[in-house]
Amino acid sequence: MNTEALYVEPGGHIEDFPLADDAERQYQEIADELDGPAVARRLGRHLTFHANAFAHQRPRNQVALSTWHDLAGGPGPDLRGPVIATGAPDRDGRLQPLPAASAELIAHWARLQRAASVVDGAPAVSAAQDIGTRDVQCDAYAVRHDRASGRWAYVVLDGIGDEDEVQTHVRRWAPALAREAAISGDPADAIAQIRARLGERHRHYMDPAAVAVVAVYHHGDPMLRLAWSGDARAYRLNHIADLHQLTKDHNYAQELLDAGRTPKKWDHNSVTANLEEGQIGNAQVDVDLIAQLILCSDGVYHPLETHEPGLLEEVAELALDAKDSASSLVAEALAVGRRHDEKRDNATALVVTFPRPTA
Repeated sequence: MNTEALYVEPGGHIEDFPLADDAERQYQEIADELDGPAVARRLGRHLTFHANAFAHQRPRNQVALSTWHDLAGGPGPDLRGPVIATGAPDRDGRLQPLPAASAELIAHWARLQRAASVVDGAPAVSAAQDIGTRDVQCDAYAVRHDRASGRWAYVVLDGIGDEDEVQTHVRRWAPALAREAAISGDPADAIAQIRARLGERHRHYMDPAAVAVVAVYHHGDPMLRLAWSGDARAYRLNHIADLHQLTKDHNYAQELLDAGRTPKKWDHNSVTANLEEGQIGNAQVDVDLIAQLILCSDGVYHPLETHEPGLLEEVAELALDAKDSASSLVAEALAVGRRHDEKRDNATALVVTFPRPTA
């Protein structure tokens, strides 16, 4: 699977978009991601922007428009709503990976657009990932903003296993879960809705699966809403630098702790719920009490919690912003694993800071 395509939101959020191996699947998956038939706008050999054909009422995608203007030397088509950037198709119709220069230019304009969004009062969000010593990156994250309601949704999925099929699974369903949560405003119901859709496909215990954590924010709602299934976690760092875990693991280690027993080293690896089945936890917390919201996979929190208690809190406390916090948490988790000569799991941290109310 190639990953050199980008999903680009008008607000400046970008993330990798995997390209399938054949042309028909590529175009179908792009249409699925854009929630409707997609039209391809091709800029020479440089790149192709795919946009929803009926996105006339959506906001202009200034990241895509600025990129087009820089490469073409003039204005381009009226690109609106989220777009997916790829290379041009080859002779067989397969979309090619996005050229590195085009990807760098998109990232540049996305950074500028995110900076403008922060000034306008939007949440600041950043994510970091590392494959660790695994063969395949089976974590995924997604951020979605539902323009109609104003809600934001944040998702981290941690795939169970280390296979290409698991990677494809999490990359397909992380954005779908974020989109469902942003539209509905109820993260627990969003997990249930995705679970219902997965029920048609997930029929065997060997099918790909993942644990999930979801958060939903709206500027007019004083409460941040959370849901999870499995042992991906959410934390909040408060304004006096205390770290609080907002989720409770669905795994065998937690069951033993609840029964007053001591888990063994690997008991945390036996999860008792996931995106596909099992318990769905939910919680809510006052947004004004959150200096940082941290969503992460166990590849981040487990080595820190096991070997250097308090380091997770210290890293979050000392971070300059969301980007610094996300990258530092992942880097420290991997460094701890190396110091203890352990295999390192996939590690993902997604960090959000919310606009503070003005007096």
